[in-house]
Amino acid sequence: MAHISRIITYTWSIALLITTLACNSDDNDDEPQGIIGEWLLIEMLADPGDGSGEYIPVDSSKRIYLMEDGTYSSNGDICAFSFELTNPTSGSYESTDNGYVIDCESPFPTPLRLSLDNGYLIVAFSCIEPCLQKFERQD
Repeated sequence: MAHISRIITYTWSIALLITTLACNSDDNDDEPQGIIGEWLLIEMLADPGDGSGEYIPVDSSKRIYLMEDGTYSSNGDICAFSFELTNPTSGSYESTDNGYVIDCESPFPTPLRLSLDNGYLIVAFSCIEPCLQKFERQD
């Protein structure tokens, strides 16, 4: 009988340990989650067509603000592959299986693809060769 009691106690101890570990996940509440927030353009990549393109730092104050309600605003033209501040823009974005999309209005509507990569927001333009902008979280 004592043997069964020890097995039950041991089983409960393991169950309690597993429950405690599951509740103490390594999630850090201070770490920003998702794409919501303020982002500053820091680098651009324009591949010349041979796969040798690399991100180049840019001196820009172009910012994107992504809100929880699926809207965005920018102090520059979000749909232009430029680091200059031209026309402020705003609109909406939507979630997809592969990240997020902003539909740019133009004679030939093209989607911008947004994704997170190592804590950076990557905006991919519809180019024949890769043309990307890298944004750093500001909030």
